[in-house]
Amino acid sequence: MYAEVCFPFSLSQTFSYYVPQELQPQIKAGYFVVVNFRAKPAKGLVTNLSFNTQFKGKLNNIISIDLDNVIPNELWKTLQWMENYYITPMGKIAQVTLSWIFKKNISSPKKIKHIKLKIKNFDDQKLTNNQKIFINYLLQNKTNFIPLKSLQSKIKSSYSIYKQLKNKGMIIEELQSLKTNWDDFIKKSINNIVLTKIQKEVYQNIYHNFKNNNKPHFLHGITGSGKTEIYLRLAYDFISKGKSCLILVPEITLSSQIYNRFKKYFGADVILWHSKISHKYKRDAWDRMNNKDPLIVIGARSALFAPLYHLGLIVVDEEHDNSYKESEKQPSYSARDIAIIRGKFSEAMVLLGSATPSLESYYNTIINKYYLYQINERYGDALLPEVEVVNMSTIKDSFILKPILSELAINTIQEKLDKKEQVLILHNRRGFSSLRISNQPDGLLKCKRCDIILTLHQSTNQLICHHCHSKESISSINKKYNNPKISYAGYGTEQLELLLKQLFLEARVLRMDADSANSMRKQIDILNKFKNKKGDILLGTQMIAKGLDFDNITLVVVVNADLGTLIPDFKSHEKMFQLIYQVIGRAGRSNKQSKAIIQTYQPNNKVIQMATQYELKNFYNLQLNNRKDLSYPPFTRLIRIIFNSANLNECKKSASKIFNSFSKSSIPFLLGPLPCPIEKLSNKFRYHIIIKAPHLKFKNILKEINHIQNQKESLISKRVKMLIDVDANSVL
Repeated sequence: MYAEVCFPFSLSQTFSYYVPQELQPQIKAGYFVVVNFRAKPAKGLVTNLSFNTQFKGKLNNIISIDLDNVIPNELWKTLQWMENYYITPMGKIAQVTLSWIFKKNISSPKKIKHIKLKIKNFDDQKLTNNQKIFINYLLQNKTNFIPLKSLQSKIKSSYSIYKQLKNKGMIIEELQSLKTNWDDFIKKSINNIVLTKIQKEVYQNIYHNFKNNNKPHFLHGITGSGKTEIYLRLAYDFISKGKSCLILVPEITLSSQIYNRFKKYFGADVILWHSKISHKYKRDAWDRMNNKDPLIVIGARSALFAPLYHLGLIVVDEEHDNSYKESEKQPSYSARDIAIIRGKFSEAMVLLGSATPSLESYYNTIINKYYLYQINERYGDALLPEVEVVNMSTIKDSFILKPILSELAINTIQEKLDKKEQVLILHNRRGFSSLRISNQPDGLLKCKRCDIILTLHQSTNQLICHHCHSKESISSINKKYNNPKISYAGYGTEQLELLLKQLFLEARVLRMDADSANSMRKQIDILNKFKNKKGDILLGTQMIAKGLDFDNITLVVVVNADLGTLIPDFKSHEKMFQLIYQVIGRAGRSNKQSKAIIQTYQPNNKVIQMATQYELKNFYNLQLNNRKDLSYPPFTRLIRIIFNSANLNECKKSASKIFNSFSKSSIPFLLGPLPCPIEKLSNKFRYHIIIKAPHLKFKNILKEINHIQNQKESLISKRVKMLIDVDANSVL
């Protein structure tokens, strides 16, 4: 028997190995094996088994099968589906979805010294006070071994005391691998969650429909309607039946919040899983999953590939969010769509939830592809905020040409602060401002490496590109342009923070953007401060617009609702509507009177009007008509082939060759090759081909693209990278 094995470091091909007789009864496709690769032991993934091989040379044997790390069969089927759908080799799929397994040591994990008491009866006269404290701590852990290093922070001179007690023959020691401490605590009863009448109806209808037909379920509840309470009740039912649950959220920050909600009711059965947690934590979590006990895994996009057994429920919260889509590398997967595929293979219930559905999901409820449940009222006594739109073009300011905050916003913020209530301010642009140079033809300073305007960050006195992160000092700009006349253009959260501190001297302003909260720890610290009322104003970019549930926020201010209106992308209006609608919903989470102030220079803009007047159906129907007229999703499937290279001519030439191959293969509905709207990123020129594939021809088109992908090396230069983005959600 022969096995094809892929590796995460050799992404585009598999390698043949001979399966020894004694391993043949155990081995399966989807199993991890240890083999020799270039004379070194390496872990690989078996992609296929057969009794014949086309390789004519001498084959190495598979050394062993890693039976401690077996992924569920339904997850393996999901990865195979991704390989075909996203036209990506399994080595690359495995690298993206299962990287943590490959990073696990082939040998046993590092072991450290653990200790416990050898005897139970002590003569207190022979012990010092410090030794008594040490022994009492060990007694609290009963007969369990504990890591010696864990005592260092709790007991002074712990290592010396350990040595003394060891010499007295009172301590047993053992080398053990350090395990994650899955703290359990007194859990709340799920009965503490009281569902409203409409929530009960939705909950019961979901179950009724699940028994009849396992198609996806869509929960469309307005902001603050209590969708999480329904998730909790469903999770309890599945856990009680011995089934595991997977709860996906779009941002890592949100995963920590919802993790704490679930932990109240399920304790140590809840596991956090995302790209920022340590490999040791993942290894220990994996060991728990291998026991096949029912667990709840909560996390962002990568949590979709957690190797949970007996999967019963998959929830995709805020399913509309773009963070679920990978667009910068292959596989260009959508976690929301793969959740549905994994649910199909595992026969699990799949529940999508949002206050602002993606247009694709909204359309799927219309054509009965998804079950639809609606909640149009807020949970408990909470009330939707009153919304006021401010026309900024009519406001004149004696100091600056365009004011940042209106008088209404300033006065209302002060009113809320006087009442000890909290304010959330959204401005979706970070940094201080852009710079305009008088003696330059296009005025605004751009990054040399990217087709993107540079942003001034006053805290470091540098101009920074928000894509490639290249930096230029102000002094170098002065030297380069011979001390030009420089003016500020626009404003970002950094400048707005400064203004707020000048206007509201006693207010505690917290800023949350990719600069001030550039790590998960910083994000959680900022949100915890605000939650614990150690901050009065939370200012931030779109990361504060979704998922936050603080009952003392009674005012939301959108500083410039126009940002995004002129972006030349088919989803720009949808994203803008969702952002405004979602951020308005952060206010009014209690019975206090709340308000949202939306500042705009385009008060007659239909998107802004519909978002501020809660006209969700009107907006979606208008967008569906526009998309249908222009043959965009959900009426077609959008495939985008992106080429990038440091050499413009090679990039053009490669794109043209692939385009001509598509034309010869009779692939219809082709656009291009064209420069991308953002033509240059990280010193690489960018071209793209767009395919608007009708649903009925989509599978055949994928086959043709796959065929051409296999000939890629003979068609395009090695200095050109090609990315296939299936179900693209942007054309930028």
